[in-house]
Amino acid sequence: MSVYYLIPLIIILGAIVYYIYYLEPRLNPLNKAQNFVKQNMIEEAIIEYRKILENDPMNSLVHYRLGQLYFDQNKIDQGIIHFEDILNINKFNFEVDKTDVLRTLGKAYLFRDEVENAFQIFLDILNIYPNDEDALYYVSFISLGQELFEFANKHFDRLVKVQKKSFEILFGAGIASYQEQKINDSVKYFKEALALEPHSDIGNIAIGFALQRKRDFKTAVKYLQMVIDNSEDNNAIFIAKRLVGVILTQSERYKEALEMFQDILDFTGKNDMKDEKCAILYDLGFVCIRAEKTDMAYDYWNQAYQIDRNYKNVQRMVTILRKEMENLRSMKPDPNIESASDHVENWIKDAFPENYLWKICGLKSDREIDLKSIRIVSRISSGKGAALTSSGGKSSSDPAEAMERFLEIDLENFRIVANRIVHKLGYNVEEILNTYRDSDGVDFLAKNTSTNKTALIWVRRWKGTKVGEIPLRNFAQAINDFKAAEGLFITTTELNAPAEASLKRLSKVKVIYPERLGDLLMGML
Repeated sequence: MSVYYLIPLIIILGAIVYYIYYLEPRLNPLNKAQNFVKQNMIEEAIIEYRKILENDPMNSLVHYRLGQLYFDQNKIDQGIIHFEDILNINKFNFEVDKTDVLRTLGKAYLFRDEVENAFQIFLDILNIYPNDEDALYYVSFISLGQELFEFANKHFDRLVKVQKKSFEILFGAGIASYQEQKINDSVKYFKEALALEPHSDIGNIAIGFALQRKRDFKTAVKYLQMVIDNSEDNNAIFIAKRLVGVILTQSERYKEALEMFQDILDFTGKNDMKDEKCAILYDLGFVCIRAEKTDMAYDYWNQAYQIDRNYKNVQRMVTILRKEMENLRSMKPDPNIESASDHVENWIKDAFPENYLWKICGLKSDREIDLKSIRIVSRISSGKGAALTSSGGKSSSDPAEAMERFLEIDLENFRIVANRIVHKLGYNVEEILNTYRDSDGVDFLAKNTSTNKTALIWVRRWKGTKVGEIPLRNFAQAINDFKAAEGLFITTTELNAPAEASLKRLSKVKVIYPERLGDLLMGML
């Protein structure tokens, strides 16, 4: 009798176990979607997740997984929609972490060039975790770019304490401190930055300006000499030499100052720098006044006047000096006549305007954004924005024409085309990295489809300048930092000679030159 009941019971229990451990997991839409993901059947997984959301639109886990799938496919708009829904649902767990959602959403906003939304998102993260490295990075640089120097300085001070130090971060911190008149801090940060990249033109020039403000003239000249001796950039050399000339004048070393400015005058002539030549002739007049070489001053100012009679107050200085010279030759000199020497201090002060370093440092944003109002808002408003589109019009079959279009397309389409180039070269983008100067570059972490190895890829659309050794060395270091197996540097301009020589020693770096890039662009633009 017991056996009669036991057999059906065993069958029923077996059926229950079979359903629980075999059928139910397969029939569960969530598990079914995950199985599709494991099999790399992404479109099928997306369909399953959408089915779940039709019945359960408040399921934050499904929104999270679906959003991640869209981001992995570089479908940024769709991914943003689901991550915004997660924030509205406001339910989090061990997999759907609020900070991770915010961080991913912030980077997606940056990719779509929605800087205001991204800035608020990163502020939200800092309200939860004040030392979050990514959030500090973006808040620091975005606020610096919008000239919120005090706010930027505060966040840079925290950033350098929690993140691995890099030239970019230390230089940004130095500029923020410099703009806040915290000169000792700026010198400290610039020195640390130069310890990482001792031949940086802008780094050496920046610390030169900071040390000039400290009146540490000897040390300032040492750093500026690094640019003069090693740079291949004529503009950088000109700035460094001119600042040295001003410093020598401040130091009352008039003979050396005069020699320096005369050397710069020759430099401007050899390099066809007409505007700069006028500026140096103007400078030379004041140095000659200090060196008590009045006739030479008059001659230099006259030359400047011949080039540009409206340059600063050169016309007035010529008149003042002529009257002064005539007065000195008269039988009864007038002691109250205006003297050219009365204007030398103003020249020293105005040779480089207060905001000169800020203008040349490259950290000012090209677009003005009202971040002050954003800072007092607790949450961003939801905004879906325009969908990503490729560039319109007839595609080009000429590499040179395609390159011209690539240089001119907007940021959004530039990133789309860059992604397509990477795919064409045999790589699948896995992550879009932060690039502060994103108007002329985009960085990717990708997988080589042949070897399945990780690659770091930098796409740079520079024009008017060759790629130097420093960007290549920075790229090689970044490859190591990301523990990538290889690196692709895609550039719209050629490499200069030192960069070509350096490339031979950088075993992980491969360069895609403009000629090859033009071929890749055909049919895309």
